Amino acid sequence: MFRVAIVGRPNVGKSSLFNRIIGQRKAIVEDIPGVTRDRIVSTAEWRGVKFEVVDTGGYITGDEDKFAPYIRKQVEKELELSDMFIFVVDGKQGLTPLDKEIANILHRTEKPVIVAVNKIDDPEKEKLAYEFYELGFENIIPISTIQKLGLAELLDKVFEYIPEYEKEIQEEEEKEEERDYIKVAIVGKPNAGKSSLINALLNEERVLVSEIPGTTRDTVDILYEKDGQKFLFLDTAGMRKKSKVEYGLEFFSVGRTIEAIEKADVVVLVIDVNQGATEQDTKIAGLIQRRYKPAVIVINKIDTVDKKTLEKVEKQVRERLYFISYAPIVFTSAKTKEGLDELLEKIVYVYNQAWKRVGTGQLNRAIKQIQNLRQPPTYQGKPLKVYYATQLEGKPPAFLLFVNKAEGFKENYVKFLENNLRKLLGLENAPIKLIFRGKEEDKDK
Repeated sequence: MFRVAIVGRPNVGKSSLFNRIIGQRKAIVEDIPGVTRDRIVSTAEWRGVKFEVVDTGGYITGDEDKFAPYIRKQVEKELELSDMFIFVVDGKQGLTPLDKEIANILHRTEKPVIVAVNKIDDPEKEKLAYEFYELGFENIIPISTIQKLGLAELLDKVFEYIPEYEKEIQEEEEKEEERDYIKVAIVGKPNAGKSSLINALLNEERVLVSEIPGTTRDTVDILYEKDGQKFLFLDTAGMRKKSKVEYGLEFFSVGRTIEAIEKADVVVLVIDVNQGATEQDTKIAGLIQRRYKPAVIVINKIDTVDKKTLEKVEKQVRERLYFISYAPIVFTSAKTKEGLDELLEKIVYVYNQAWKRVGTGQLNRAIKQIQNLRQPPTYQGKPLKVYYATQLEGKPPAFLLFVNKAEGFKENYVKFLENNLRKLLGLENAPIKLIFRGKEEDKDK
């Protein structure tokens, strides 16, 4: 989510502005310098778009206050994390040397800055804001947090800087929020136990079950609720090898399985413990991976094998389906109902991971840390570089990386980046998408 930090020297009205923007009294407001020591983060909304807003402690240079070094450190952290800044100054007091010092620091970030000239409680005093153009920023807006003057203009200006893709993502999220269930596609080879699994979850015979492979010909939608969480299960026909699929009803069943994967929020790949991961399972997993779908791997029918066999099968599944290593494994038995609660928990967990938003600062620190572990290779005799990264989409997590040569980043290093980003960003069970944009691409546009 787009992040806006409110910065400035002590006692200029940062916390009052923070409270006005978020619409509640969350920050402590007192007429005493240095009241806010920790950063306070909240979500604000303007013109239907949400963004993060951060209240920071008053920036001071000396160490006369024992908390001064700590506050400076917190503010400096925010300089890296935030996408833009609202620099609050005191219109009554006028421009001070400390304001100029803070302005110099903000200029070095090369990020957007709006100067909010506070305590302009009368339109006739707006001329007091003019001297702040000396700070070198284009956006100077007179406001009064007490009189609520100029706040709409300030937030309109913030809105202009929020990228269009952020707004589009939020529109999509709102559409998703209107639907209060998670769409789950149950996929796998014929006779892996998909229908039995759903029946066990529902505790009733809702899906036809038999020992004949391919019994389920269509995609069946079943709404189910547990502990307040709703799921829409899409039970699908099993996918056979192409050579064994005759043109006709079964051919279209395969097509509907692919369609279910595309529509699903989470895909559950069911594997028969007695067969392990087969060639067809790897093909289905490939469909999941290419569509960047959150997934759970179910090793089913565990009541039919011993513990040693189960461990062997788990290892074999991980080895064959290494390309969806982000998918957790759950062991189930439709017969004994073992593992069913864990399966539902994992579905909710991976769904939530796929919606996770990562701060731009956190993302770029992670990229830097990964490059320190292993530098990108050279390409055409020159070292590859990642300059900057930002998150693009909410589902799945997709990151745009600005680099010197996009075509130089090959699969080996891309996978290294992906695996380490998952660990560092807390996205262990989410598919992530990396998009590389080189300098030459920007020149072409």
